[in-house]
Amino acid sequence: MSLVLLLAACGGPPAGTDTSATADTDTDTGTDSSAHEETALPCFADADLDGYGDPAVPAPWCGGTSVNDNSDCDDAAFTTHPGAPEVCNGVDDDCDTRIDDADDDLADGLPFYPDADGDGYGTSDSAGACVLADGLTLVSGDCDDADPTFHPGADESCDGIDRNCDGDASVDPGAGSGCPAASCLEALEARGTASDGAYWLALPSGATAPVWCDMTTDGGGWTLGMLTTSAGAGIHTGFGGDERGASDLGVSPEDATVSGAPILSWLDLEPMDWTEVHLTSYASGLATYTSRDIPRASLRIPFGRDGYYLYGEEGYYWCGGARTFTDYGSGGLDTPSGAPANCKYHGSLGSGWDFSESPYANAGLTLCGSDGSNCLATTWGGSWLYYPSPGGAQAIWVR
Repeated sequence: MSLVLLLAACGGPPAGTDTSATADTDTDTGTDSSAHEETALPCFADADLDGYGDPAVPAPWCGGTSVNDNSDCDDAAFTTHPGAPEVCNGVDDDCDTRIDDADDDLADGLPFYPDADGDGYGTSDSAGACVLADGLTLVSGDCDDADPTFHPGADESCDGIDRNCDGDASVDPGAGSGCPAASCLEALEARGTASDGAYWLALPSGATAPVWCDMTTDGGGWTLGMLTTSAGAGIHTGFGGDERGASDLGVSPEDATVSGAPILSWLDLEPMDWTEVHLTSYASGLATYTSRDIPRASLRIPFGRDGYYLYGEEGYYWCGGARTFTDYGSGGLDTPSGAPANCKYHGSLGSGWDFSESPYANAGLTLCGSDGSNCLATTWGGSWLYYPSPGGAQAIWVR
């Protein structure tokens, strides 16, 4: 048997294969010619036949189970080699020295997104990974991954920059804390039409807060300046001074009657820009009464003064303060000129108001204080609720 046939029979290279450690690099048909320059081919065993060789097992020739490659990191596994899809199995499948790493070709990992600024939103370039590591997130859509104030849902500012990544840089006043309106009327005028809801307003204190706006009644644009519920404490002296619990004004008065949560909140109305005011009452989720609009110019005493706050040229709209102010029915103290005594002769009204249309007697819509009568009228001349029973609310609106 010839040497060539013997090699073939033993699994060596087939007939005609160059069996030396050099390869023919010229254009003649011979091999191992001493007349031509020869270049050595490094060969390595490829036991798993994946096309990538084991760097620790050199071979005398390339072909069959040997290849001119030594980049396989596991020559016993056909699925492990450079370029192989990385899967979540605790193995470096693609031989890049990292195990279960973020990889565009990760076969069974979740689609994570790079999040360089750590705001919880990543770019649209997905990267598979087996675990949610630092610098990754499950949410895409960030339009500026170098600034954490830019991401879907971010507050917009009135500066023509798209921070919430919706492609629209225009922002109407009141849409967010970064672009508050001065009043509900300004928010309405910026939109033309708007639905009732909480809009962000710049408060006299310098803070911003969502405040409920009535955008549909009587032309709309009414700012909720005060809200109290029958579940509240029933103490109403000092109303209209410094803001109190302004963050509670982001709820509709109708909802406040059924939530059961005690609310007594107001804005500092004196420094605010408004020209008219009205009061509304509510019971069990429904509006039950709305007073007529009262011009601010007709109010004789500013908000915040203990006493006849809203007694005006055109009628009697507010009286009260501490119960002692009405002198227990014995005659009003510091009564404005022309005002009937003791809040239309209500001897123990305490801190509260009467928005009824009667010019001479307490005929209805009255809010009482805990220093006297713990009550709240839900309709003009109608039923009463007593603190702290939930179910009723009254509100003052300005525009």
